[in-house]
Amino acid sequence: MTRLVQWLLLPLCLPGSPIGQVRFSASTERTKIAMGEQAAIVATLVTDRQIPDLAIPQVSSGGPFTVLKTHRQQSSSSSIQIINGKAVQKNEITTQFYYFIAPKQTGSFTFPALSVTIDGTPYQTEPLLFTVTNEPVTNPDVRAFLTLAKRSLYSGEQSLLTYKVAQRAQAQGSSDVRNGFNGALDKIEQAFGKNFALTRLFTNQITSGSERIDGEMYNVYSLRFLLFPLTAGSYTIPAIPFEYQELRRSRRRRSIDPFFDDFFGGDFFGGGVQAIPKTVFTGALAVEVKSLPPPPAGFTGAVGSFSLQASADPREVPAGESVTLKAALKGNTRPGNIGDITVPRRDDYELFTPEKMVVVDTGATGLSTRKLYKYLLVPKHEGSLTIDPIVFHYFDPKTASYKTASSDPIKLTVTKGRGVKKEQTRYLTQEEIREVGRDIRYIKTSVALKHQSRHPYREPLFYLLYPLPLVFLGLSLLYRFQSTRRERNFALQLRNRALASALRQIAKIKKQASTPAPNDLLGRLTATIETYISQKFGFPATGRTLDELKEELLRSTRDEKTVAELTRFIEQIDGYRFGGMTLDHASQSSIVNQAAAFLTGLEKGAKKEKKR
Repeated sequence: MTRLVQWLLLPLCLPGSPIGQVRFSASTERTKIAMGEQAAIVATLVTDRQIPDLAIPQVSSGGPFTVLKTHRQQSSSSSIQIINGKAVQKNEITTQFYYFIAPKQTGSFTFPALSVTIDGTPYQTEPLLFTVTNEPVTNPDVRAFLTLAKRSLYSGEQSLLTYKVAQRAQAQGSSDVRNGFNGALDKIEQAFGKNFALTRLFTNQITSGSERIDGEMYNVYSLRFLLFPLTAGSYTIPAIPFEYQELRRSRRRRSIDPFFDDFFGGDFFGGGVQAIPKTVFTGALAVEVKSLPPPPAGFTGAVGSFSLQASADPREVPAGESVTLKAALKGNTRPGNIGDITVPRRDDYELFTPEKMVVVDTGATGLSTRKLYKYLLVPKHEGSLTIDPIVFHYFDPKTASYKTASSDPIKLTVTKGRGVKKEQTRYLTQEEIREVGRDIRYIKTSVALKHQSRHPYREPLFYLLYPLPLVFLGLSLLYRFQSTRRERNFALQLRNRALASALRQIAKIKKQASTPAPNDLLGRLTATIETYISQKFGFPATGRTLDELKEELLRSTRDEKTVAELTRFIEQIDGYRFGGMTLDHASQSSIVNQAAAFLTGLEKGAKKEKKR
């Protein structure tokens, strides 16, 4: 009884909430109609409380249309939230005003904005523009579109290509058109041929939404690509067919007994649902690819927008000891379209071949690539050392001009090293320069050789030196065998420890799941999966598309189920990173646990394949 009294008194104890934001909008199912047809407009008003004496906003029937009927409908919803230990009640009152109109003449007319006044504040909807024709409006149930963000491109410039299929919201009998995308993908890649390079954006993820096309609402399904033209010229991409099945109920034979006709709807015996193949085509697509202007010296073919940064650590070092020089080049293009940078070389330091790492990422604006370089630099002399800026030339299609990405100069302080001798320089004499220029240089001596034996093979020294080439050959073969064996042992150890290293990294990510941003967490998790695949299966996983990665894994292991689950898991990560899905704390823990489970499954599949 006490609990019942508490629940009855709870609404009286709730604090009053302030007046919420009023929302008032108008929409219609279609804006293109024919003479003799009707159009329905729905105006929706959302408030946090009941509005007394709320009348239907009036619309004049004069002019190009007639208001046939109006209607009002109201609904309410209520919820209780606990905020800072206090119960807060939230109410929403939704009032919908319906207007049914009929046009009087052909042409275009505007349904005026509707207005209501609440607490002295007026609220208005947006006006709606209608088009009236003499002929009946017959919009197709399914339509296909192929659109390119830019029709005029430079060779090597990336552009967003969208393949879109629209299904009329009020279509009767059309099946789920998403099943037809698999057949259209091959036709798209064949249509662009060898003159273009296509990269699927967000792998095979199909986005869905709604869009008004020719005055009627459609459910739209899209698949996006990145297009890179390879050769200059004018190209026409032919229409791309899209095949789907339309479901229709076939006519059925009547039964003999009318009782069964009435009981089963009159269509029980025979007949059924019939799938009729249908095909729609996109429009042809014209693309103009322009050649690049004459390039400057040092241009490597990069097209897009680029940035370059460089740093050195430490900034103070003794002469003869190493400095780590790092450089990062970032641009919005494919890895193959970006050449390598060149660090200026000077006589006062020694520069070694760098380590390289390529990171490829996809976002809403397209493909981006980062090239990371790690150099080993050894100063030779004591004093102040300045590393000149690193420059990279590229073509910017937005300004149609060549630009240069440059890093800042780096200053180092070189102290006195240990046991560093001053480098001595010796110049060639004129006589030596003339001798170098000759093809043959003779060895001349004024001393005659004495005690020359006509039979050197009879000398004891000959028999001592004769087996030396065979000894050297044996030692070189032994050294090569030992080197190969060490490399194999190292690769084997790396392969055996791949899972343990990945699980330790995942445990560290899980421990810090609430600290970094969601995109940072997902990026680290993706890098851990790629590192494990590279170490375990012996091929570089970074920079590959999801289809290429799946093919390589299936060559290394026959566990198709685990590979398919890993593919769907990577697509799920892409959905959180780029598809707009929200990643809360529970989802973070779930994704980290799934990553560990998938890597363990891959490990078991690899061991089974090895035993087989």
